[in-house]
Order: sequence, then structure tokens, then C-alpha cells
Amino acid sequence: MINIDSKILEIFINQNGDFLTGARVQKIQQPTRREVILHLRKNAESKKLYININPAFAHLCFMSSENERRRNFTLQQHPPMFCMLLRKHMEGAKITCVKKPENERIVELFFKNHNELGDEIEECLSVELMGKHSNIVLYNTDNNIILGCAHNIGAEKSKERELAGGLPYIYPPRQNKKNLLTTRYATFEKIIAQEAGNKQLKNIVNEKFLAIAQVTVEEICKRDSILATDKEGIQKLYIALHEYLEEKNPVYTMAKDRSVYSPILPYELKYDGVNELIDDYYSYHLEIYAIRTLAAELSAVVKKELKRLKNSLKNQNLQIEKAKKADVYKLKADLIMSNLYNLKNFSSKIYLEDFTTAQEIEIEMDEQLSAVENANRYYKLYNKTKRACDYALALKKETENELLYYEELFYSIENAQCYEDLKEIKQEIAPESVQSKKTKENPVNVLKTLINGYTVYIGKNNKQNDYIYSKISSPEDLWFHVLNAPGSHVLIKTEKSMPDDDTLLKTAKLAKQFSSAKDSSKTSVVYTMRKYIKRPVNTKSGFVVFKNEKEIVVE
Repeated sequence: MINIDSKILEIFINQNGDFLTGARVQKIQQPTRREVILHLRKNAESKKLYININPAFAHLCFMSSENERRRNFTLQQHPPMFCMLLRKHMEGAKITCVKKPENERIVELFFKNHNELGDEIEECLSVELMGKHSNIVLYNTDNNIILGCAHNIGAEKSKERELAGGLPYIYPPRQNKKNLLTTRYATFEKIIAQEAGNKQLKNIVNEKFLAIAQVTVEEICKRDSILATDKEGIQKLYIALHEYLEEKNPVYTMAKDRSVYSPILPYELKYDGVNELIDDYYSYHLEIYAIRTLAAELSAVVKKELKRLKNSLKNQNLQIEKAKKADVYKLKADLIMSNLYNLKNFSSKIYLEDFTTAQEIEIEMDEQLSAVENANRYYKLYNKTKRACDYALALKKETENELLYYEELFYSIENAQCYEDLKEIKQEIAPESVQSKKTKENPVNVLKTLINGYTVYIGKNNKQNDYIYSKISSPEDLWFHVLNAPGSHVLIKTEKSMPDDDTLLKTAKLAKQFSSAKDSSKTSVVYTMRKYIKRPVNTKSGFVVFKNEKEIVVE
């Protein structure tokens, strides 16, 4: 991950300052505690300024509609207090100027507003993008008193700089670093030589000089094979860093894991404006982060249920095993009743011969009970054990079906490729009471492909599997699923003509690919017509039973 440095912020303001200056704030939103969106409009053009102060993703940019979708916003029904404060002071206000303190990762938006008396006042929204110290601060420029912060910083968190409403706003303490543009080469070389034995070159430059990120030094060193002990290389680095800091409108490039100044290394995509690079780069990483976070959250829920179900199944099997004792209880009761004439009441133990095996059986008796009462006690134990066994058998079937359902869910979570798929799974897992009645369900997007001219649908989770079964399929269509393993439901639309063997084999391979058995050397895939598939009453979504199936072994 890169961090937004002072140089990138400087270029951002140079390239976007004309739009920001004079833009009017139309609307303010705060999806989370660390995100703020300013809807700006100028000269019949509207843009959304997105500010993120999450330490891992601290940045600001104008969002495109596509990257807004990738950020997966969920607006809160009741806006946070800081959002309400911003709306009170900024909505309808016009931004008068944009500034960046020298060598600081701070962008200041100055705007004019009116107070309760109708007097015009100037206020400032300060966006501080400083890693774990990132913040958004609203303050009055007349007296530099803070009106509010995205999150307050008390004395227990920082001894040097407190941030909270009512306190004076001051800039972060000056860093004990040199400006490379005013540093002579001899001084630069001396500093590198002193620290070279203990630290990497990128760490030395970042710690000793202003506005230079580690990633910039790292890429220059990679390009020119520069070592800390190589004097020629250090001279090349000094020149390259000067070129980087003096460039007014550089072209930036981006790969999936990096985005840097283009003369350093050629990457996949080139950008004339730094805003588009920041927007693409961080929306990509925020989407991955959102997917991983939601997948981990759902996996924890499903794993807990799987553990519970496996324990239940274990207990049910133990209860079924006890059924063997039921017949023993009945045999003892029958033997006692058959030998009543020969038994003495209130004995502690008796020995009787089994009718069928002619073996002598030891029977423990309750001395407080008569022989008949002991026989009745064994009959009761027999009936109780038998009922428990029958109940356990019925529960076992339900538990196995539920276990299969959650294994399907876990497979879907592990293989989800986009946030929307995980949201569908979350809607399925969450209790109905948790889901808002006003929430409008998004359309189900089922993966679709063509095989030899036939349209094939693939369900990536239980909701999509159920949608294929209930909405897309027709009675004569062919349904595929890997045998005895979690996987996707795959459907061929036959369109009144049955597919040939090649199409069936390719579809079976597709069913194997989208299943937990995809890495197996040989896998059985079953297929049957849609009319032979049924979803039993009161079962989970995606669960079906089938008949008249045929089997294909896929290698």
C-alpha cells in the first residue's frame, strides 16, 4: 500500500484547485465515522469529493460513479453528530480557496458562511491525511477555535496536540527533517553514509527528508539498482529525487498493488491526472478490504453453526447407539415376567436363562421394588430409550440437511469474488427481524455463459441457486450438480433441443469447477431434468431433492 504524501497532495491541488475554488457545497454525507462525502457544484458541473481518514486508506479524491459503487457505501439512517455539524456550517456555503501548508499532508478548504446574527464569517475544513493521525477538523478562522472533529484527540492519546471542540486549532509539530531541494549533495551523501549500516536506504531518506515517501525511494532504487554503499548510485538517487520534487504536472501510473510517479517504473495504467489514479487505486483496495472483512464476518457465523451442528450430530449418533440397549431392557423385563413363580421379591441380583441363546443373564434388581415392579421398570426404560432413538433418527435427518446447507454457504463465502455476492449471502444468514422492511432487494445477478450455443446459468450462492430453480428454469432444462459435495447449481437452457454429449461433458466440467471438489482428480457430477427437481417444504433456500438422475465422471 502507498500513502498519500505531501507531493501528491500538492499536485492534486494544482490540478483540481480551479474547480474547488468557487464550488458550492450542496450536500454532505458520512457513511462511516472515517468517511465524508462533499457534493460540490460549479458551472453546471457536479462532483463528489470523497474523504477517507482510515489509517490504512487515508486519501481524498473526486469519485467516479463506478468507483463509488466499488467503495460499497451504506448510508446510515441517522447521520452521525459530526455530519450534522458539517451540514449546519457548510451546506450552501461556497469554497473561497484551497491551501496546503508547506511539506504537510493537510488540505484546507476555506469557505464563507453566516452565523446566527447574519454576519459573514470564514471557517475552514482541515483534512489531515497523516496515517494513524488522520482526522477531519472544522474550525473558525477568526479565532482558530475548533468547532468539531471527526474524532477527538485527548491528552491521554497525544501530549503534543489535542483536538476537540472548543480547543484552539494548531498545526502538527514541525518534523525534524530537511528539505531536499535546499540540501546540498555533500550533506545528502554524509547523512546516507552515517545511517547506511543500520537502515535501508528508503527508510533513511523518508526519516531525514521532507515530502518523500518510502515507495518513491524504493522504486528509484529498483530501477537503477542503487545500493546504500554505492556513491554513484547515491548521486543518481539525489538527482532523481530532485526531479521528482520539482515536477509540476507529472504523469502517474498504477498497478494493482502500487501507484507511483511514472518516470520511476512503467506500470499497467497511465494517468494524466493524479485524482483519477487515487480514485482507482484506493477504490480497488477498499473493495478488496470490504470483501475480505465481510467474508471473515460471515465465515465466523457459519463456522459457529457448523460446529454446533457437528456436535448435535455426534450426540444424536450416540443416542441412536443406545437403541441397542433398548432390546436388552425388553429381554430382561420379559425374563422377569416369565419367571415370576420362581423369583423372590426384593432381591438385589438374579440370574435367568435366555430363551433363544440358552445363556445365563445377570439382571440387576432394585431391592426396594418387587419382581413385577422391576419388570415394569425395565419396560419403561425400553420404551424411553426407543422413543429417544426414534426422535434422534428424525433429528439426525434434519441436522444432516442443515449441515449440508451450511457447508454450501461456507463454500459460497470462500469462493465469492465480489461484494454483491457476499451481500446476498448476508441477507440469507441475517434474521428477518434484523433486515429493514424498507430495504429494497437488489436484483439477483446470476453468472451466465454459452457452451456450444446453449445458454448456461451458474449459481454462486444459495440465493442465486434458488433464483435459477424458481425463476429461470423450465421443466425440460437440464440441472447439474457435483455429487455429495458443496457446489453451484448449473442449468442448461435446452430451448426444445437436447444437448449433445460434448455439451453435457463441458457443462459437467463447469459444475466441477464451481464446487469444493474442483481440485479432485475424479469427481462424479449428476444431472437430471428440471421437472425431476423439487424443493421440500420448510427447507433452506438452495436445497433441493432430485430423481431420475444420470451420472458423469469428470477428470
